Amino acid sequence: MTKYDLVLYGATGFTGKLVANYLASHPSGGHFSWAIAGRNPKKLTELRASLSGRGDGPGVVVAEASDAASVSSMVTDTRVVITTAGPYSEYHGDTLVECCARAGTDYADLSGEYWFQRRMIDEFHAEAQRTGTKIVVAAGVDSIPSDLGTQLAIERLEEGGARATQVKALFTDYAGSFSGGTARTLAAGRNLKKSGDYDDAFHEDPYVLAPEANVRGSGESVRGWDHLRCDRDFKRFGGPFFMAAINARIVRRSLALNRLLPCSYEEGISLGAWLKSGWLWMSRGFGYFVGAPIRFRPKRGEGPPLWLQRAGKFRVLIRARSESGAESVVVEVKGRGDPGDGATSKMFAEVGLCLALDREKLPTQGGVLTPATALGAALRERLCLAEGGAFMQFRVINL
Repeated sequence: MTKYDLVLYGATGFTGKLVANYLASHPSGGHFSWAIAGRNPKKLTELRASLSGRGDGPGVVVAEASDAASVSSMVTDTRVVITTAGPYSEYHGDTLVECCARAGTDYADLSGEYWFQRRMIDEFHAEAQRTGTKIVVAAGVDSIPSDLGTQLAIERLEEGGARATQVKALFTDYAGSFSGGTARTLAAGRNLKKSGDYDDAFHEDPYVLAPEANVRGSGESVRGWDHLRCDRDFKRFGGPFFMAAINARIVRRSLALNRLLPCSYEEGISLGAWLKSGWLWMSRGFGYFVGAPIRFRPKRGEGPPLWLQRAGKFRVLIRARSESGAESVVVEVKGRGDPGDGATSKMFAEVGLCLALDREKLPTQGGVLTPATALGAALRERLCLAEGGAFMQFRVINL
């Protein structure tokens, strides 16, 4: 008998605290047991005290990521572990994945590190399949909107009797910033390329997260959308999107695991999204610039200012098209809050609750999975209901 339904590891970091606060005030709080976890007992106790007055409050679990014994003890005490302790390739994320895969404890992270994700696939996918464990990677703004939006567009196209052979995604809003943890992840990616540990073919492989894919979309690059152009499908100017390198790879893994290949995928961002983001910073962020130091490289534990966590937003349009081009479906996914932390923390908390409380609605497969292949429609439903329906929307639209 496990002690908790859900354990949040890395709870005292910037994003971890946002997730903890969201869980503590969740409407279904009386229906699940949970704990905050990390390596520093003092910080955990302080965090728990700040959450007091909201039900019984979470338990506290002390575990050091590099200590397999303490991680194993934590994992066997819960049904689900969600972790914000990144960069995962630097902070022994593999130890937690291995312990979860062996124990049958479902897992989710916010990793955008495709090299870490690929190593988890190579080392633990088969074991997680054997134990029926869901190891869910990239369960935040990278890559839930792209992944679940693509899944919905393809489902609707198939309902009309057509098969998708091309998917395009264009972010038309993306206003936010990033935390110190995200900055460290970006630095880890740059350092990895300099290290020479992986060759150029690895970094440039659009299907690096789908090694089992023996049929691939043709002519794809990592992002797919590699230059500024006016796109006929969306009737907008768009260009390369910095998040696409991980989002597109996650979507392709979903397509491979669901045997939907060959189907090409590309993702970009509209020129209008950059202009709207710039205007938000000028109109709302002026006081922040005047009253506080500008941190374009936030330290660990720091993140976007509160006004941006609330005023940030994202919107992506996703078009799935049949081989003939005659049939197509467009899905809009949009949400409120700074994408990298404000919105991601809510998405991630709902991922954990979906794994813990909606098990009967989920696909039965185990393995190193994506949000779409592990959670699919159950997570879409949760996100659309979050905050009384005011947080996120998934809907089919006409352009």
